Amino acid sequence: MHEYGREVLFDPLGIGPTDWYADNGGELIAASGLRMTPRDFARIGELTLRGGVWKGRSVVPAEWIARSTSPLVHIAEERHYGYQWYNLDFTMETPTISRSNQRLWNAAGNGGQRLTVFPGLDLVVVTTAGNYNAKDNNLPPLRIITDVVMPSLL
Repeated sequence: MHEYGREVLFDPLGIGPTDWYADNGGELIAASGLRMTPRDFARIGELTLRGGVWKGRSVVPAEWIARSTSPLVHIAEERHYGYQWYNLDFTMETPTISRSNQRLWNAAGNGGQRLTVFPGLDLVVVTTAGNYNAKDNNLPPLRIITDVVMPSLL
């Protein structure tokens, strides 16, 4: 699986070295354990933002990107789940952007690893943290977005 990922996704995106955690039997854990730099992780967000196209080349079918980032399962009032992507609305306001709801999709990992894509803002945000197995592991990435990223969009 790692070689396949390297061939069809990582190399076409120019992603550097990666490591993928395997279980005790040597099988890769598909849903987690993939390690790469935050900058490389952002490339995956950029790929989804561009509908599967990277530098003019279709790497992932646009239909798959649209389907996987669409809300498919209702979780809570404003939160849904697609294929490995959470979907929600984020209310924001800056001095130059009127109060509005921005749709986002978000890949969330344990500890505060987040890849958040704001298609309406043409924005990808990656956060990494070490808040593993904590109930509030979503708070540091959320605070980075609300307290740092959004106010900087002037």
